[in-house]
Amino acid sequence: MRSRTKGYEQLPVQSDEPVSSSTSSKKTDLSQYKLDDLRFEQLRTEVPVGSIVLAIFLMVFGICSFIVAWLHATQQLLGKQQAEIGFTIIGFMTFIPGWYHCRIAYYTWRGYRGYSFDRIPRC
Repeated sequence: MRSRTKGYEQLPVQSDEPVSSSTSSKKTDLSQYKLDDLRFEQLRTEVPVGSIVLAIFLMVFGICSFIVAWLHATQQLLGKQQAEIGFTIIGFMTFIPGWYHCRIAYYTWRGYRGYSFDRIPRC
């Protein structure tokens, strides 16, 4: 276990200018630190256009599958018996991932905090 009796030491100054002793020990000169450090910048990522187009297609295909399932259930569209169950399952399997990724793309485009194009997988 580490001992708490040892105090902190001052970091070495990396600038060529000598440190003046006239400054108070409580106030530190922040000009010696590089404030535009690249580690703290958020990198710009390119927009995954292909993935967004695929997400929109999946969402629209899922909605169309729900409509076809509804038409089968109300017997407006004749076909095999119990076809609406298959179309409903296909609709859920395509609509949910499409809607999820479209929502992430929309929130990123609008600038909501915590959303970025990095959360959308590339295709």
